[in-house]
Amino acid sequence: MNKFWISAICMFLLYLPLQGQVVTGNIVDAQDRRYLETVMVTNLTTNDSAMSNFRGYFRVKASSGDSLRFTKDGFLSHTRKVESPDHIMVTLNFDSFLLPTAYVFGEQEVIRFVIPNLSQYQSLSSRPAGPGKMYLGHSESNTALTPGMTLDGPISYFTRRERQKRQYQRRLEKAARQQPYLDLINSDSVRFALRYRYGLNKQDLDSLIVEFNLYHIEHEFLDMDTETVSRLLVEFLNNNVFIRREGIW
Repeated sequence: MNKFWISAICMFLLYLPLQGQVVTGNIVDAQDRRYLETVMVTNLTTNDSAMSNFRGYFRVKASSGDSLRFTKDGFLSHTRKVESPDHIMVTLNFDSFLLPTAYVFGEQEVIRFVIPNLSQYQSLSSRPAGPGKMYLGHSESNTALTPGMTLDGPISYFTRRERQKRQYQRRLEKAARQQPYLDLINSDSVRFALRYRYGLNKQDLDSLIVEFNLYHIEHEFLDMDTETVSRLLVEFLNNNVFIRREGIW
């Protein structure tokens, strides 16, 4: 009987390495050290995968020598080779190339001193300018104070700076009208739920969202609430995920 139990224990111990190891760890932002959730951790050797939670914690099957890839929208992907089954810390760097172009406009601050008994006339170069503004004064002649008038707008309206300001303002107005759509489509939790529900990977979901945007390009989701956008997205995925899997496209 003792020999039987000894043999059983030996076989169990020999069988353990075949089950594979489990690697755990935490994922943080390289800049501010905050925990990163919804990071996809993929074992490139076995194709096992896991998702980090709100504490940046993950647990995935892996053995020494396997390579783990960490991916998250807005961050640079990172690959790390497993050297031991110990708890590891992983840092991800923010992908600054994905940031949209931003335009910053400002006015120069000028502090003026008022001196008693002196004229408060300001030259055209020191007055606040802008399209449509009208200024009364003199012609700034060196020989005579001839009355004159300056109309700002017909030429400056077409300058590059003014065009950029108008374009930027239109972008802000359009983004405000699309805010429910932008919040929904850029939500990591929504994307994770859709991938889980329809069995999609990141590339497939991104491709379907592009098709979804093209399908609704006529209205571009302007002035739609979150419920309407969500309903349209679910209807589109219900109709097209099956078609794509069947190879009709």
